[in-house]
This record gives sequence, C-alpha cells and structure tokens, in this order.
Amino acid sequence: MRGIVIGLGARARSWVHVCRRTPGVELVGYVEPMEENRDAAKSQLEIPESQLFRTVAEALTSVKADFSVDVTPPAAHEAVATACFEAGLHVIQEKPLSDTWEAALRTVAASERCGRRYMISQNYRFGAVPRSTRPLVVDGRIGPVEQGSMGFYKAWATRPGTHYTTMSYPLIKDMGIHHFDLLRYVLGKEPVEVRATTWNPSWGWHAGDASHVIEITFEGGLKVVHHAFGSSVGKQSPWNGDLRLEGALGSLTWEEDHIFLTGTLTGEAPTREEVELLEVPPGQDACLQEFVAALREGREPECGGRDNLQSMAIVFAAVKSAEEGRAVRIEELFR
Repeated sequence: MRGIVIGLGARARSWVHVCRRTPGVELVGYVEPMEENRDAAKSQLEIPESQLFRTVAEALTSVKADFSVDVTPPAAHEAVATACFEAGLHVIQEKPLSDTWEAALRTVAASERCGRRYMISQNYRFGAVPRSTRPLVVDGRIGPVEQGSMGFYKAWATRPGTHYTTMSYPLIKDMGIHHFDLLRYVLGKEPVEVRATTWNPSWGWHAGDASHVIEITFEGGLKVVHHAFGSSVGKQSPWNGDLRLEGALGSLTWEEDHIFLTGTLTGEAPTREEVELLEVPPGQDACLQEFVAALREGREPECGGRDNLQSMAIVFAAVKSAEEGRAVRIEELFR
C-alpha cells in the first residue's frame, strides 16, 4: 500500500514513523505548504527532495498512491479529503472529522460518492483500557449498564495563543470527541439526546468555555454524564478520563487507567476485582493496521466516516445545547 502524508507539522512526525514501521506500507509522497516545515521534515525525517510537494494537487499528479494520511488542521480536512477521494485515494485522517457539522456531512458524502474508504483516527478507542472494557460490557459482567459518568480534569492547552486557547468550546471540540467516541465504543450504543452547560473559572486561560457538564442520553434510556474541567490545577486525570458504569450487579470503573469490577449487593460481602488489560498495539499503529486491513479486505474500517458522524454529532449537539440552553436531539442534526 503506497501512501502520501499531507501536513508535516509536529503530529505528522509520529504518523511518518508509524507508516514506516507498518508492514506492507510505503510512503511515496509528503505535502507541506510551509517551507520551514518542509525543511525541518526533510532533514529530521530523511525525506528525499523528490517526494516533497507544496500542494495536494502537485502530489496527486506526481506520484501513484493508494491512500493518504491527512494531518492538516480540521478546517482543511474537507478540501484535502475530497481532492484525494476524487483522485481515487482512500483517506485516513486525524480527528476531528471537521470543524463544522456541515463540512463533516459533505466530506462523508464525498467519500461515498467516490466509493473510497474513509477512516478517522480515533486512537483512544484502540487503547488497552477501552479494548479490555468492551468485552466486559458485552458479557454483562455488571448486568445491563443503566447509568454512567466520565470525568476529565486537566491543566489543558496551557500554551498562550494556540487555537486551543482561542477557539470556542475547545474542550468539547478537541478533547471531547475522544471521550464521546470512547463512550460509543465501550457501551455499543448510539446517542439520542444531549444537554450541556459550559463555563470558565475565574483563573481560566481559555477564551472559549473549557469546562462543562454534559448529559448524554443513549439508546434504551442509558444516561451518561461527562464532566470536564480544562483549567484544573489540582489532581490530573488520565487522558482516557475516569469512567464509572453502573449495572444491577455492580460497577465497572476506570481508576488511573486500571479497570475494576466492584459488587456490593445487600447482605453479601463486597467484591472487588482488577481486570487484566489486553495487550494491544499503540493507538496510532492500531488505527493504521485497521485501515490497511480494511482496504485489503474490501470492507469499511472501524471509525469509518459514516460511523464517526455519530461521535461528531455529540460534539455539535453539545455546542448547540450550550448556546441555546436546551436539550438537543441527535436527529435534529441529521435532518
């Protein structure tokens, strides 16, 4: 499988290394409009001058490839992905799918119109903790899950002047997509309704609200509260967050990236069991391996564009709820 990496900023460096160590993958082109980034990548990643291009169009007409790795900013995703689809390339793309809901819908439609595979790199769901949790939920180890909560507390995006500190609702739009996708994966359920309240503390450093409480109603009436504080200077959460799921047989909890099953039924001695984590590849490696396998097998990859719209819908429903002060039905976004 021959690939082109589009965007050579800091995040792209890790993608280049992931591609180079993935069996059956060969990088044949690299796109970066900024000369400074091109020069840095050329020397640090030992990229031949003949494989470096300033524009996507130049790369697509100069080299023969099967897919692209899109590591551009979210606002550029639609244009980059659509150009690749129309040139016959499949696309694996850094999250989030887009910076607007309308662009997300158009990009997924373009992939389907062109018959190309489209995967969003939701690397968190490929980690050992969520991968080990999903079978426990499916097997009913705590009974059917009827309530949950996920907490995330970080001194997040502390560098002044970045888009993380200046954009609206940065924690929902950038980090939130990871956690909302994790919840969909672990629970195996789709969202139905979202209600959000957002704010910043007096000492906060974000222009947009970076703290929130979001109530998500999933299929079957399952309620999950996502509470996050992006200006926390106290105890910090793991990047996965701390999850608690409740069922009739007990609770499943993520505690500092360990999984525990706890039961305290009335009249019985409490039980507490730590679950051994599955051995899995690093998240980015697992994403690329799944993408390549899907291309070879002619199937839709996990985290495909159409599927990922459900995770993105929670993001944009939460923003709409915060702005309008009401619960937002997911179906509103798809009308």
